[in-house]
Amino acid sequence: MCMNYIAHLHLAQHTKTSLVGNFLGDFIKGSALGDLPSDLQHGVRLHRQIDTYTDTHPRVLALKQQFPKSIRRYSGIVLDIYFDYLLMQHWQQFSAVNVKKHTLFNQFYHDLALLHQDISPHFTRVKTGLLRHQWLDDYEQLEACSRAMQTVEKRFTRPTEFAQRAMDFIHENSVALQQSFLHFYPDLLGHSALFASKLIK
Repeated sequence: MCMNYIAHLHLAQHTKTSLVGNFLGDFIKGSALGDLPSDLQHGVRLHRQIDTYTDTHPRVLALKQQFPKSIRRYSGIVLDIYFDYLLMQHWQQFSAVNVKKHTLFNQFYHDLALLHQDISPHFTRVKTGLLRHQWLDDYEQLEACSRAMQTVEKRFTRPTEFAQRAMDFIHENSVALQQSFLHFYPDLLGHSALFASKLIK
């Protein structure tokens, strides 16, 4: 599993930009962007803007400071993952009536299967896992957050343990985290729509 794909897909649908392009934002580096079709380029640019806006938003910055010092350096990872879970819980609040999460995910899987560009070995592994297991729906359950953080732990070159402490923090602060998300996400929706409107002029 990886981080905050659900938010990026939701925001792609919200802004009418490419689902796959927004997904690719974590995998396209530097000048490689110019090798993509324009719709995918727009998605990657929106993805990057979403990440920048999120990382600098006052609500998010304040939340990061509430994490225990022992895991604060991983707070961005934890919030990305947990916010995907919260988005799944509040999907209809932030979506048009006819936008069903399962329908959106199925469209994404379909579009992703049609992408045959050789991006990187890491991208190929993630793509294969997504298409084989179609695990985005798992984020309806809190346990998916724990599994995602455990997966991230294993990727670090140095032994690192933060997943259990992060889940403890989430359980102890779930109300405050949810309130912050419900204030933050409308700002992100508005910012993303404005940015996308400038992209496709």
